[in-house]
Amino acid sequence: MQILDALIVDDEPAARRDLHEVLAGMENVRVVAQASDAAAARQLARRHRPQLVFMDIQLPGADGFSAVEGLVDAQTCVIFTTAYAQYAVRAFEVGAVDYLLKPVDEQRCRRAIERAREQLQRNAPSETEPVLEIEEHGARVRVPLAEIRFVSAEGNYLEVDHGGRTGLVRQTLENFLAGPAGASFTQINRGQAVRLSAVRSYRGGVARGLTLRLADGRQLAVSRRRANDVNTALRASGHLRASEG
Repeated sequence: MQILDALIVDDEPAARRDLHEVLAGMENVRVVAQASDAAAARQLARRHRPQLVFMDIQLPGADGFSAVEGLVDAQTCVIFTTAYAQYAVRAFEVGAVDYLLKPVDEQRCRRAIERAREQLQRNAPSETEPVLEIEEHGARVRVPLAEIRFVSAEGNYLEVDHGGRTGLVRQTLENFLAGPAGASFTQINRGQAVRLSAVRSYRGGVARGLTLRLADGRQLAVSRRRANDVNTALRASGHLRASEG
């Protein structure tokens, strides 16, 4: 059975120690890092890419609900830890796989981990699902193409944006678009290509210039040279032009 890497986030040293002792007794879980606040949690999550994040709700600077933004994805499951049962509903609303009441009970913790393991298995890319192997914080990561929103040329590298995270692949934009992975992307300017299904809306037109808006609010500019082709592709895929207000 796969060993799951875990990150513990809690501002109380005693709580971190207690949870670490519980997890140390489980043969298929390995604690790779601990954090005491939201900023450190995000940094350590990017560095270690743990499959499990045990997140306290009451943290200095930002609560656990804010801290998990950008952490919940197909390869990471968040399990909240709290002394207050009334937070349970909100925990599930922000995408947590489970929540544990402090002090953490070992058997209850095992059940939460099994739920996380089942979700990770469901979310694992199938052998037939196209993926792109990228470098992220020194590690090689296989990212499903469906999760990649856009790529940007950085010299002989491409910066790959997927689910709010970024990684690099040693490839030019031209070669990427000519390969099998590039079939899912549309070049929008000299240095960028976007997956049209990641575009929520667009503004402007061929004459005035096009601006694409992604689901997270980020905007990408379409060059005049590419505007006509991108505009045609957007209409063909059913995208709606945003109100110019």
